[in-house]
Amino acid sequence: MTNSAQASSTARTATPLRMRLSLMMFLQYFVQGAFLPVISVYLQDALGFSATQLGTFGAALAIGPLVSPFIIGQLVDRHISTERVLAFCHLAGGVLMMVLYFQSSYTVVLVLGTLYSTLYAPSMMLTNSLAFHHLVDRDRDFPVTRLWGTIGFIVPAWLVEPLFLSGLTGDELNSARGIVLAFAGIGGLVMGLYSLTLPHTPPHRDDKQEIAPGKVLGMFRLRNFCVLVLISFVVALVHKFYFVWNSPYLKAILEQGEVVGAWEQRISSIGQVFEILVMAFLGFSIRRFGFKRTMTVGTIAYLVRCLIFAGVISIDAPFPVVMTGVCLGQALHGFCFGCFLAAAFMYVDRVAPVDVRGTMQNFYGTFVLGVGFLVGGLVSGNVGDRFTTAGDQPTVRARLGIESEAGLIHMTQERDGRKMEMLRDWTGIWLGGAALATVALVGFVLLFPNDRNDENEVAGDQEPSQESDSA
Repeated sequence: MTNSAQASSTARTATPLRMRLSLMMFLQYFVQGAFLPVISVYLQDALGFSATQLGTFGAALAIGPLVSPFIIGQLVDRHISTERVLAFCHLAGGVLMMVLYFQSSYTVVLVLGTLYSTLYAPSMMLTNSLAFHHLVDRDRDFPVTRLWGTIGFIVPAWLVEPLFLSGLTGDELNSARGIVLAFAGIGGLVMGLYSLTLPHTPPHRDDKQEIAPGKVLGMFRLRNFCVLVLISFVVALVHKFYFVWNSPYLKAILEQGEVVGAWEQRISSIGQVFEILVMAFLGFSIRRFGFKRTMTVGTIAYLVRCLIFAGVISIDAPFPVVMTGVCLGQALHGFCFGCFLAAAFMYVDRVAPVDVRGTMQNFYGTFVLGVGFLVGGLVSGNVGDRFTTAGDQPTVRARLGIESEAGLIHMTQERDGRKMEMLRDWTGIWLGGAALATVALVGFVLLFPNDRNDENEVAGDQEPSQESDSA
């Protein structure tokens, strides 16, 4: 038995299989990385979407995590092997993206975007489950395998802009940015075909996973879990805020510095580079400093990023100084995602009772990625609309009697065949995000228990459960 256990502990997944699963992760997130970082600036400048419409589209992309578990997970995954479901999601999603590339109507784009999110969201969970099913040592092999997903997210930025958008400016560049949708569509079709070559992963027809809603709701009696869910909801608003406004903001910064061409996607990729570095040290940070301190760093990063973005566009400084601040803000994305969202999923896995751990992860993920991002898209669009004025309309600052015009940027947008002159208050927009981040930070620091108190609370909650089971 001892020799067998030792052999099992030293077993590793065969290198060819690890390479196949790594390529799967690369293609999975290549698709998302192709369009997500710059979709807002394309919709704004090429299709004339208003601030509210940008936010609504961002909210539409969050509908997938809400409905896909019921449509794909419950109805399909129990009857069809994982690799075939994955192939269907990507092949159908790839076709939708190719159709979306040729659309300009707000309603059509919104509907297609919603349908696409319903197909793409479950594919992220399916690639994880397929990898876990075939990896021998999950703890050792999965992080490296999943790392290739982040690399895949970064690569499109360094393909699309240098190869397809180089030398383009003005309206020609605005229209050409739609190539990211075609890139995502082609990537989806390739991923769909590749999925059919992945190792067979049969459906779990015999698995009887108890949903146990009573136990899930019972977890809200624990202060730590209740606070985490509420604060995570606010953090999700700020997280979505970043993805809705980052690319239009980067374009405004570059225009201020008279930088021509497409650079937004490459600049935003700095965040994913630092995400890799942060994730490499996340386990050490949690062991050394605990969950509360690690996640506090994450909430601070959300706040500091918004403040940096609000400040650098309003200061009178040389362009290299401004861009240094912008790049620092992009880098903070790694700390935002790793130190809070990734750590939060690890925390839920730690405190959830063993028999409902999967249900707790699904509940938390659906609440954050679904409800939080959906509301975040609507909130970010509303905030952007309030700080964007057209024609002779008074700005928010003017109505408040503030004379400073720092951070107010003139922009031209074509809507319904006519040019519209507008004024966008970028400082106001990012201060709106900073206000939400402040609520999250203060709430988390004041209400979330220290790790030692947290352990006592969890232990105290689990002991009665064990007594009840033995009775």
